[in-house]
Amino acid sequence: LAYNPQHMAGLQVFFQALLNKNTIVNVFGLDRNQIYSCIKQYNITHLSATPTFYKMLLPANESFNKVLQVTYGGERFSESLQNNMTTLFPNAKFTNVYASTEAGALFAAIGNHFTISEKMKPFVKINDNELMIHRSILASADDLELENDWYATGDMVNLINHNPVTFNFLSRKNEMINVGGSKVNPNEVEEIIMSMTGIIDVKVYGKENSLMGNIICADIVTES
Repeated sequence: LAYNPQHMAGLQVFFQALLNKNTIVNVFGLDRNQIYSCIKQYNITHLSATPTFYKMLLPANESFNKVLQVTYGGERFSESLQNNMTTLFPNAKFTNVYASTEAGALFAAIGNHFTISEKMKPFVKINDNELMIHRSILASADDLELENDWYATGDMVNLINHNPVTFNFLSRKNEMINVGGSKVNPNEVEEIIMSMTGIIDVKVYGKENSLMGNIICADIVTES
C-alpha cells in the first residue's frame, strides 16, 4: 500500500488486496531505506504507486527479484524511469493504469501507449488533444462542468494511431507553460534532461518573466 489509504487509489488497492485475501504492507509515507527493508522483510510481490513514489526508490543500488508486478499511474511515467525500474525489479511486469476520480480505472497498458477499445469508443474520445469522458460512465456528474454530456479531463494526449485509436499522455492541461506564446510541456523537457548522463532527478517549472511571460527553469539532482 503505497498510496494514501484515505484517497481513491489507496482505497482501491486496499479493497483489491482484501477481497483477494492478500497481505497488505503499508509503506505509505516511509523513506527509501524503510521501503527497501519492507520489500525484503515481507517478500513483497506486487507494488502499485505513482511515478513520484518510484523515483524516490532511486538510484537502484539493489535489486528485488521477488517483485513480480509493478503498477503505476496518476502521473506520466517516463521511459528513463522505467529503464531504471527494470534494474530495481528485474522480474517484474510493468503495467500503466489510467484512472480518474470521476470514472475509476479506464485503461491499462504495458508502457505509455494506450488504446481505446471498441467497447470504450462510445464513452471516451479525444478533442483538441484532450481526453474526454462521457457522462454515462462518470460516478457523478452533478458538480462537473460538461459540454454536450462530455467531461474534459484536463489530460493532454498525443494521438499516435487512428485505427485503433492509440495515444500517450503528455501532461495535465494546467501544467503547460506559456513561454512567449508557445506552450511548453515540462514533462518532455524533464525526459530529455533525464536522458543525460549523471542525472538522478529533475523538476522543470515555469517562472514569471517580464519579457516572455514565463521562462523555463529546472532543479536538477546529479550523481555527485
